[in-house]
This record gives sequence, C-alpha cells and structure tokens, in this order.
Amino acid sequence: MPAPGTIEQLARDVTSSPDAENALRALTALRLELDTVERDLVARAVGAGATWSQVARALGVTKQAAHKKHRHLTGASATGAPKILVTSESRRSIQLAREEARRLGQAVGTEHILLGILRCDQSHAVKALNALGVTLDAARDCLQSTLVIAPHHPGGPTSSGESDPKITPHARRILEGSLREAVKRGEGYIGVEHLLLALLTDSRNGATQTLEALRATPASIRRQLDHEWDAVAAAPSPQQE
Repeated sequence: MPAPGTIEQLARDVTSSPDAENALRALTALRLELDTVERDLVARAVGAGATWSQVARALGVTKQAAHKKHRHLTGASATGAPKILVTSESRRSIQLAREEARRLGQAVGTEHILLGILRCDQSHAVKALNALGVTLDAARDCLQSTLVIAPHHPGGPTSSGESDPKITPHARRILEGSLREAVKRGEGYIGVEHLLLALLTDSRNGATQTLEALRATPASIRRQLDHEWDAVAAAPSPQQE
C-alpha cells in the first residue's frame, strides 16, 4: 500500500494547486497510487476466495473488465511464464529515490536507489543493512556519487513543482536486475529486497561504493539478508502460538 498520507496529499495537490500543470502531475501520480491500491486489494480479495463476479461488483465494472485488468494476479500468463508483481513498497522506494536525486540536483542513479531503499524502514532489506551499521544518515553522509548534475537541474536541488529527474541507464539496469533476482529466488513479486540484491551485482556503481565505504560488503549484506529471511520463515504462525 502507498505510504500513509500519500494519496491524501496528492488529492489535495490536485484540487488546490493554483498551477494547472502541477495539478496534472499530481493527478497522474494519484492515478498510479490508486492503481497500486486497487491491485493490492484485488489480489487480497482473490487470495481470500472472492470470485471475479464479486470483485467486479465491488469495483463497479463488468466481470469481463475486472478479469481482463487483473487476471495476472492469479497465476501464469498464456505462455506459462510466471507473472511478477511489483510491490507498492518497491514502487515507493523508487519514488523516494527520485526525491533524493531531486534534492541533490542529479539524475536518479544507483546511489539514490540505495537511499530510497533505506527510507523503506519496515523492509527486510533495511533491517539487514541497519544490522551492519548502514543507516540512512550514514549513507547520506558518505554518499559515493557517480553522477554529474542533471541537465535540467543545473544549479542543484529543484523545487517540488519541477518535473521528476530522469533515471540513468545504469539505474534502469538495476531495476531490470531486480526482476532477475526475483525469478532466481522463485518469488512472484519484486520487493525492496530484490532491488538491494540487484544493486550488489555491480561493484562499480555508486550504491555499492557507498556500502563499501560503510564497511558493508556485498557478501556480508547477502548473508545478513538471508538471515532476516530465515528468521521470518522460522517464526511461528499465529495458529502455532
């Protein structure tokens, strides 16, 4: 689900911004957030046993429309390939990475993705990083930037009304790599942890250099992340307690 207050703030921006262009940007962001909420709720309903007819009635659309839009939530595609969902928390981490890049007046690089991950403080990725002494403040203090000032942000940080900074090709490769990490682990979603694992695959990027400056190596992070996952798997279910 989106961060608390995100949808409310975007709705206020849509209805109260005196600048039409800013209001349209907020409207676009609001639609994306609502789409994420809808996917999460439909997945939850279907997982709980709701039929497509019930889902359609709740959404106020036809059964065919509901199934066409959300059928990927229930399994494989027509070719048999598994459908990979992107969690709302993972999407949020990229939004936060954009905020960090905007603050520095840069295009979004791997180092900003690391900061975005560290701001998702409920994730297993952050718990693993914190256990190794990697905190948001520490990462910001010794950020190893590999980027120059973005062309449309020539003086440094931008105002909230300006367009989002672009994502560098290197950072896009990391986003693509998160899919490979999810598939490799046999998981049907891309979470914040998969983004972190993808960052660790390239020792040359700014994120990995920042982590190593904080004495956290890719190998130690993977071990700690596995430890976090194992702890969750070993925890008793509510029925067992």
